[in-house]
Amino acid sequence: MKIAVIDLDSIAFTIGHPNKQLDGDGNPMRTDDDSKFLYIDKTDEELIDAADSVMSAIIMKGGFTHYIGFIKGSKTIAERKEINIDYKANRNKESPGWWAFVKKTLIERWGAISVDNMEVDDAVNITRLKLSDSYIVAMDKDLLHLHGTHYNWSKDEWNIIGFEEAYTKFWSDMITGQSGDNIKGIPKKGAKYVENMLLEQTKMPFRTRVFDEYIKHFGEYEGIKEFHKNYSCLKIKETCEGFEIPSPIKFERENVNEQAQRDKQIDSI
Repeated sequence: MKIAVIDLDSIAFTIGHPNKQLDGDGNPMRTDDDSKFLYIDKTDEELIDAADSVMSAIIMKGGFTHYIGFIKGSKTIAERKEINIDYKANRNKESPGWWAFVKKTLIERWGAISVDNMEVDDAVNITRLKLSDSYIVAMDKDLLHLHGTHYNWSKDEWNIIGFEEAYTKFWSDMITGQSGDNIKGIPKKGAKYVENMLLEQTKMPFRTRVFDEYIKHFGEYEGIKEFHKNYSCLKIKETCEGFEIPSPIKFERENVNEQAQRDKQIDSI
């Protein structure tokens, strides 16, 4: 058995991405200033076809026999927002118009699991750590930089991340922060500063030095608060009380084709 543990959020955006608008000759149309393509939303039927096509391709290219897929539910960042009110405050809070339909399609046709009260990254990581012969399937750099072997579906490539590489990446992010999630890190301490820290000859563990950097910059009281806040938001969970590991679903291409044929027969009635 080779199990794909899939972050479906980014896949949903690939499925829902609109089509290029074509002219009468079948050529892509552009804006008046020729700077951008014009797009038109996919129909429900096109979204279903895209979901089946994208999911089948990912699983087959990765050579997986089984899969578990997680997609965003409700209150996913509530816990981290209680610790850091600014966490992901830079994100668009409105879901695209196609989101609900694509999510429903992935749940009904692909057995996707809607994750509530925790982030999809957490559910993916907890699951793959509990199941042998399972691999993270994502394009999210946070997941792909965890220790282990992972499949980047957007590039169709496998990544092997050693413990030292994952360790260094996480503690470096504790210094620099992550702009994508609106995590500030230590002000005015960027990648070059981290690079110089790593070049220093010392027997002190890197994470201890990172903690000391917080104390030096913020002072002891505020430094510990900022360290805890950023650690809690950056650290992808490895366990969670009450979280049940789902059973893997066996992938069978024939079932996907049969479902598509049934759909077309129903539509024709």
